[in-house]
Parts: sequence; structure tokens; C-alpha cells
Amino acid sequence: MGPISGCLTSKCWPISCSICEGCWQWAPQGDLSSFLNIFVPFLIKGKVVCPSVLMTSSARPLTDVDFCSGSRMEELNKLMEELERRDSGALQGRDLLNSCLRAKQYVFSLIEQVQPLPSPNSLLVLQGGLCSGSLDVSPVDLGSTSPLSCPPITYTILVPTLRLPSPAPLRQASPCHYWVPLCLWDPPHPQLSSGTPPHPQLGSGTPYVSPYTVSLWFTSSLLSAMSSLPAPAPHLCLEGAEPWGNCVSLLFSDPSDVFLRFDVVPAVEVRGWPGGVQYLEDWVDEDRGPPRLFHLLPWGAEGQWRVSFPGVELFMRRCLHPALSRVLRASVAVLRPFLQGPNAPGPYVVWVTLLHACERLPRGYLCRPQNAASCFLGLLEELSCYFLRGSCPNPFLPGCDLLSGLSRGPYLARRVSEIRAQPVTHLREAVKEAKEAIKGGEREEKEERDQREEERGSSCSPS
Repeated sequence: MGPISGCLTSKCWPISCSICEGCWQWAPQGDLSSFLNIFVPFLIKGKVVCPSVLMTSSARPLTDVDFCSGSRMEELNKLMEELERRDSGALQGRDLLNSCLRAKQYVFSLIEQVQPLPSPNSLLVLQGGLCSGSLDVSPVDLGSTSPLSCPPITYTILVPTLRLPSPAPLRQASPCHYWVPLCLWDPPHPQLSSGTPPHPQLGSGTPYVSPYTVSLWFTSSLLSAMSSLPAPAPHLCLEGAEPWGNCVSLLFSDPSDVFLRFDVVPAVEVRGWPGGVQYLEDWVDEDRGPPRLFHLLPWGAEGQWRVSFPGVELFMRRCLHPALSRVLRASVAVLRPFLQGPNAPGPYVVWVTLLHACERLPRGYLCRPQNAASCFLGLLEELSCYFLRGSCPNPFLPGCDLLSGLSRGPYLARRVSEIRAQPVTHLREAVKEAKEAIKGGEREEKEERDQREEERGSSCSPS
């Protein structure tokens, strides 16, 4: 008797497993086609194998496979770990760290010539440039692409051109925007006296200062200070300095031809919290937590300044579990190419999506390293839904939407879905780009050096 025995015209068929002889099953009543559809997947080399044998065999069960893409969770986790190692390896080496410190001290010296500060420690330095997602800024806010290259090592420095003890003197235009009165500069700044043309909502009694006016004065003053304060050669070489998007970008190179970039942003620092804020008080700790303050960034319509909490968010990023930090890094890496495109919201929306996930998911699930791949895939799905709806609420300011006015939501949702369908492929590309970004400068410099030596050798006549 074969593996399948019995009369095909009967109402049921006895099933014998060719491996475990003692296992007999009876198929439910029905036609033969439905029977074959159920049991054909268990045919191995023409023999019927029952599901219990498959599950108890020595082979590892495929329980960690993504249903949508067919990707193995273990492979996704390994790729994210490798991406983390590559990115963190960009800052290894004592010489490179010394170059970063020299460049930062030079930028601080430039800033002090424009805006006297109590101490350099009063400046907020964020790892990553304006395009890294550390601040709520989009390509639409910046107006154009950066005129300078964006190397792997970038920083953003917020310079408080005005410090306020409370938000009381400000005029709130919306949950996430303020107007800044000119009278708050005491004594009045001569280059800011033009202010902003009267707005219908403000009246003509109180002049207000627009972000563009402040950034125009700040960028021109900072670039002028560079002529009197040259870079500390031979340790550093200033490759370029360009105004861009109401800020100034400075590009340096060190003797090993590693490039460093600093985006310097003029801002307004305000003590306390804006009206209607939520969740931030839970993160404030008088001993080791961030202070109660927020910043007004120079991006907003009609002379308005945008509310931001970079100090608290920096503290929150440092408190992230390593698994979630890995998820955030991988998500930004695969999504950055089109989130930085024209009319795109920028990578900051990825960070906000992760914050929303932390609100509703249990900590025990989020902090398990083996769940990093699931969190990565879930974040892509959630972000795709945000783009389709055209809405992503600000977690700290109710009534403020990060995707308000976004016209390319369906397109961005489709791009995220494409990455979600092939996550392994896109993570491999991100790892490859991280490798090339670290070694690219060294390789190009070596090729140029070899070419110069070859040219010198060819110009010499033989002895």
C-alpha cells in the first residue's frame, strides 16, 4: 500500500505518514482537489510527511520570517548591527577626535566674535547636520540643497542670539510658532531695527523681528569674522563656508583628509515651556536631566519662529535603549534619500514616529534586541500610514502637525512601501554606503597621491 491508500471515490481518505508509521490521520469529507491543496505542501520526494514531523525535525523552524517580505528577522538584525558599527566607527581614532575638538573650538571662537556668550558650554551642540533628523526642519524650510558636501561627521550648533527668562513677552501665532518682538533686544540691535512689515494679526504698534532678518545679520557677521580669524593650519583647513537656509555651513578637513561639517543656526532660547506643551515635564530632572527651556528656530512663515525642544530631545535620544537606537539609525539611513528631496518633510518625522510607538508599545517588547527587526518593519508601516493620511501629530504640542500642507503624501507612502517590501536589500545598500563614506575620502586621497607621484616619475629622464 502506498503512502496514500484507500478508495478515491469514498467520502474520506486514510493518510499514512511515511516517516512516523504509527501516525494515521483521516482527511475531512470533500472533493479530492481540496484534499490535495491541503496536503500537497507536505509531499517530500513523493511521500506524505505529516506536519508534526516537520515541526519536530532537527531543522530549525522558520518562525522568524517576515510575512510580507519573506526576510529573515535574524538577517535584518545583523544588518542593523553592522550599520551601527560602521556609523560609530566613523569617529574612532585619537587624531580624528582631536580634529573634531579643534574645529569645534574654532567655530566657538567665531561665534564669540559675533555673539558674546557667558561660556562655550552655553551652546547646544547636536550630533548630525540639519539633514540628519536631529531638528524639526525640512527641505522646504531650507529652501535649497546644501551648497557644501555632507560628510559622515556633521554637527549642528544652536547659537542663542536672544535669551528670554519666560515665553510671556512672545506672541504665540500657533501651537508651534511664535512672533518675537523687536523690543526684546535691549539695547536695540542696529542691524535688526528694520524688523518685519506689519502683519494684520499683529497691528502696527509693536514691530517684530523675522527669522530672515536675524539670520541675514548673523550669517554676514560670522562670515566677516572668518577673515580676521583664520583656521588653525596645519591642523585644520577650512574648505568652505556658505550661508544656507537661514544658517551657515562650515566645512573643514584635517591632515588625514577627513571632512567635518558644522551647521551653525541662530536661535532664540526661552526658559520654561510654551503654552499647551505635554509630556516634557516627565523628562526634567533637576540633578541630571535637561533644563526647562525651548528654542525658537529660524523657520516659519510670515516672520514666525518655530518651537523646538532640542535639549530635551537630545536627552531622550541618549536614554533610548540600544535596540531602539539601532532601529532609528537604520530607518533614517534607508529613508533619508527621498525624505531629503524636494517638498519632503525631512528625517525628523522618523524620530517622531518612533516616539509615538514608544507611547503605545510595552517597554519589555521594545527593549528586546531580537525585536529590533520587528520594530524596524513596524516603523516603516506606521510611517507609510502617516504619509497616506497626510498627518503626523507633534508628540509635545497638541494641534501641531508635522505633515501639514504636505502635497506628496501618496508618493512618499509608496516609496516607504517599496522599502518595506525589500528591507534586506535597502539595509545592505545603507551598509555599503556607510563603508564607502568612511573609506571614500582616504581612497580618493591615496589615488591622487599615487597619481602625483606617477606624474613626477614620468617627467624624470632615465639615468
